Amino acid sequence: MLKAHQALCVGLGISTGLLLVACQPATPPAQRAPVSLPVLAGDVARGKQVYLRECSQCHQLSAGQNSKAPQLARVYGAKAASLADYQGRYSQALTQSGWVWDAVTLDRYLADAGTALPAGKMLSDPLPDAADRQALIAYLSTIR
Repeated sequence: MLKAHQALCVGLGISTGLLLVACQPATPPAQRAPVSLPVLAGDVARGKQVYLRECSQCHQLSAGQNSKAPQLARVYGAKAASLADYQGRYSQALTQSGWVWDAVTLDRYLADAGTALPAGKMLSDPLPDAADRQALIAYLSTIR
């Protein structure tokens, strides 16, 4: 009888513990600060297509949606490697770069990430078409 009672108490403790955890508010996903740079002029529709073709397999556009790579919401104008809920997954090279994701830095990085940051982790083919890069950067500047 004691063992049955102990099991019931443990079961209630587990249920109560789970209930308390379930009732606590969820931690909101990390977000970058609002973008302070102006939206760039450019072919945003083309940029969206470039994003879908070249980036969307690894990068999402919503806060908290980190998968293989960090989400890109508010990336334009943000300090590189600064997304709180992706810390520990950035390369040391990117963390120490001091970069800000402005048009010039994004263009250089997207043209060939391996050349721009040799010790980085981004596994993508270079994006050699300057018009595609400019369109992609214009599109990213609208993700606020």
